[in-house]
Amino acid sequence: MYPILLSTPWFNVYTYGLLIAAGYTVGTLITLREAGRAGLNREAIFDMLIIQLVVGVMGSRLLFVLEYTPEKLTFSDFFAFEQGGLTFYGSVISSFIFDLLYLKARRIPFWQVMDCIGFGLPAGIMLARLGCFFNGCCYGTVCSYPWGVAFEHAGPGLHHPTQLYESASALIIFFLLQYFRRFRKNYGEVFLACMGLYGFFRFFIEFLRAENPVVLFGLKLSQLIGIGAIIFAITTWKIIDRSRKQRILPDQSSMSIRQE
Repeated sequence: MYPILLSTPWFNVYTYGLLIAAGYTVGTLITLREAGRAGLNREAIFDMLIIQLVVGVMGSRLLFVLEYTPEKLTFSDFFAFEQGGLTFYGSVISSFIFDLLYLKARRIPFWQVMDCIGFGLPAGIMLARLGCFFNGCCYGTVCSYPWGVAFEHAGPGLHHPTQLYESASALIIFFLLQYFRRFRKNYGEVFLACMGLYGFFRFFIEFLRAENPVVLFGLKLSQLIGIGAIIFAITTWKIIDRSRKQRILPDQSSMSIRQE
């Protein structure tokens, strides 16, 4: 593993932090590109994404502490980021709530913006999980297959590179959403498809994760949240489709009327 990409007498460049930052940057650029295509206020959305970064980190840290070390839910321990400890779903939940409030206050169409985020999010996940791999965290159970990897903190033997499994899953989701673009009927479907697909892949990958504890019915917290994400995606998809308020109309600007 390569947790430190560059070491100097003055500072270290950590691979995990660099790839997390790269993932958020790429996801932001894709989101803003999609917002421009949709004719949305990119400046307001950029401001939202900057604030969302802080909100997401706080939410990610909170869920991690609650899941793994609730006894450390103190001010000093909560902000001890150098000890590690972030949970993806915590970031998604807190960011979703913040985005809902922010976009409502700015009177910007919520589901249109969330679709833009849905296009960019998988690319960010793909890079962030590569950071986990090089950092040696989020590793899997013992693996007897040729692609097993030795992780320093995982103990002896080879282990499933579950970070790469999730990174590959995110890449698949990214391309599936690009293909789905031409078939969507309503705003919101891209983001909901992203969440549903991620929950699906994450559910099965979690069976191979080594350090996540079982919390209920033999399932881990991420699996329970993943099931909730799938149910939320399917239910909300049906509600949006039934209401027809988010229907995507054909582009009238490209149509011409032939006069004879």
